[in-house]
Amino acid sequence: MEPPASKSRVIRATLDLLSKSGLAGAGIKQVAAASAVPEGSVSQLFPGGKLELATVALEEAERGIGQWFREVFHQRKSIAGKVELLFTDAAKNVEASEFMKGCPVAAVTLDLDRDSERLRAVCRTIFLNWQDIIAAGLGEVPKAKRREAAELILATLEGALILSRAEGTKEPLLRGGRILGDALARRFQAVPPRRKAKSRRRRA
Repeated sequence: MEPPASKSRVIRATLDLLSKSGLAGAGIKQVAAASAVPEGSVSQLFPGGKLELATVALEEAERGIGQWFREVFHQRKSIAGKVELLFTDAAKNVEASEFMKGCPVAAVTLDLDRDSERLRAVCRTIFLNWQDIIAAGLGEVPKAKRREAAELILATLEGALILSRAEGTKEPLLRGGRILGDALARRFQAVPPRRKAKSRRRRA
């Protein structure tokens, strides 16, 4: 039986490969080579094959990235400050990877085909859970609109990540965070309650 450390290495290697090249680049052979765990051992650890391995790796990404979202959106900052912080962090991360890594869940989603339909439900659930985490930290937004705002933040983040990787620069992320943060602040800024006009007494 392989030690727990081997399983952890396999999951980390899978996640790294998914972040770089999506589902197509995370086959059993590639994972075995990247994790330095024999191919037969990888198959024993994950008898469900590539599908099981990708699912477990994505669930690990859900926890890690979800915690990042919690840390950002539960700070005592304005909505603009939270959004800019999120995009700035993402810019630092993609730059540190030399623009080779993006969101593993987005990468897998783009690779889905008829044979990987089960993974669609996994990706969908992860994105919905992330939206819930973001929405919970949008106190300035009316409750009925928080989910929509969270979806917009996540969609803009994923799109800006793709542009940053394509252009080899973090500027799309920095611009996206700044513009989106300002737009959300204007849209959902606190409006002071209107004062009730004093009723005038009618003169007799």
